[in-house]
Amino acid sequence: MTDPRVEFARRLRALQEATGLSIRRLEIESERTPRRRNEDKIRLKRSTIAGMVSREHPVRPQLPNFEVFIDTCLRIAMENNISLPPNLGDPVTWDEAYRDLRDLVDRYPRGVDTPSQADNAPTIERVQNGLRESPAPWVTRRQVLLAAPIALTVVAAGVVAPMFLRGSDSSSGEPSFSADDSTYSPLGRLISAPRDKDNPVWSVAVGALGGDALAIVGRADGTVQLWNPITGSTHGNPLTAHDQPIYSIALNAPTAVSASSDGTLRLWDLTTDPPTSMRMGDRQEAGINSVALGTVADHVVAVSAGDDRTVRVWSLATPALTGTALSGQLDSEVKSVATGIVRGRAVAVSGSADGTVRLWDLTGEHPARLLGAHQSTVGTVAIGVVSDTILAVSGSEDGVMRTWDLMQTEPHGVVLGDRIHSAVKTVAIGTIKGTTVAIAGSDDGAMRIWDLVTRRPYGNGLTGPAKGAESIAVASLASRTVVVSGHWDGTIWTWNL
Repeated sequence: MTDPRVEFARRLRALQEATGLSIRRLEIESERTPRRRNEDKIRLKRSTIAGMVSREHPVRPQLPNFEVFIDTCLRIAMENNISLPPNLGDPVTWDEAYRDLRDLVDRYPRGVDTPSQADNAPTIERVQNGLRESPAPWVTRRQVLLAAPIALTVVAAGVVAPMFLRGSDSSSGEPSFSADDSTYSPLGRLISAPRDKDNPVWSVAVGALGGDALAIVGRADGTVQLWNPITGSTHGNPLTAHDQPIYSIALNAPTAVSASSDGTLRLWDLTTDPPTSMRMGDRQEAGINSVALGTVADHVVAVSAGDDRTVRVWSLATPALTGTALSGQLDSEVKSVATGIVRGRAVAVSGSADGTVRLWDLTGEHPARLLGAHQSTVGTVAIGVVSDTILAVSGSEDGVMRTWDLMQTEPHGVVLGDRIHSAVKTVAIGTIKGTTVAIAGSDDGAMRIWDLVTRRPYGNGLTGPAKGAESIAVASLASRTVVVSGHWDGTIWTWNL
């Protein structure tokens, strides 16, 4: 089958041209278009529009961008009495087309025209009672893990270690060596089928509790659940937590912190049966997109990134107090955050909706520094130790991964691999057989792995899930690297590398 994004982009171009909107004019007009769910207005970037209507490498638009694109064109057509053909002027038809596109891209991310030699390769299909292997009717899908930030340990004296385990996210490309030379098994194991329809697993964290491996996940329905990622067993039933989706979870056993679009953080005590939680500080006026844990002056803190355009530091010792905003409000919503230590100083790296990447001093003694920018929203960042160097990795909706050497006086972003023409959703940093890697999940459903020393693809990524990963976590547990991912279709997968 041909790539459905190409036909969808053609139709978007036809609508844009029929309404007489240039990319520049569409960008300006988009900010005037009301949102469908009373959300804040957004302004489409020219790069975002160009990716949506590209003739050669179209990107499947994010839902908010798609809705604003369509609604802006239809509004302009109505205001200027422009008659549109039914296939372009009906918003219901557009919504159905977008759902079809999303389902097709998630299911057939590569959109090949005919079966290839890879037709005989195995693919994994989920069934109610587990997995079965069957011949792939198209080229085998490869999925790269998106890892939620997880703790790293110090590997060199005087150099930082991000907190508590190993975690991060990454990008795409061709294998640096053949599958026969791979030193790990890319095949994942399903540990949880979907709980119900339209309930993605948005957040995952991995660690250890009482000597046992522990994964904690947050879902779109606002519940939290605990798992053993090695045995695949669950620890009790889902726990009621938030009123809205949980977009991020950070783990420092025996505690964890969850962040939600309901504008709250919750602090979890994992030693109780069942685990209990309490709200941290006041409910914020806008959603909280990401949370990471760090240590400042020997005190464990949570660092949050929010749609109120702030990065805040919250004390776990005094959870009733609302977190302090660092450097006031930024120019756009903050979508992701990761923590680490550089030259003995606690820091955080954030990614924002305007594409900017910033470095923060968590003590508040120094102002935030602008490191650089992507062309679109930076929805995932991670920090890790690579050859005695502290690196940050950022992933964006522009399909680009960048690495930032935080040991440099003036860090600059270096592109990791080729642009993948699909939004990067999550990134994590960990090790496989002694090699420091970034594991990334993208909107095309692939899960890719990159060697952060050579900056080349590592192996053939990770395989198994049928839908794209929304979150990935990586941890070194009992001399093994454990990867856990949460997916759009509500499944949870694990790998033992």
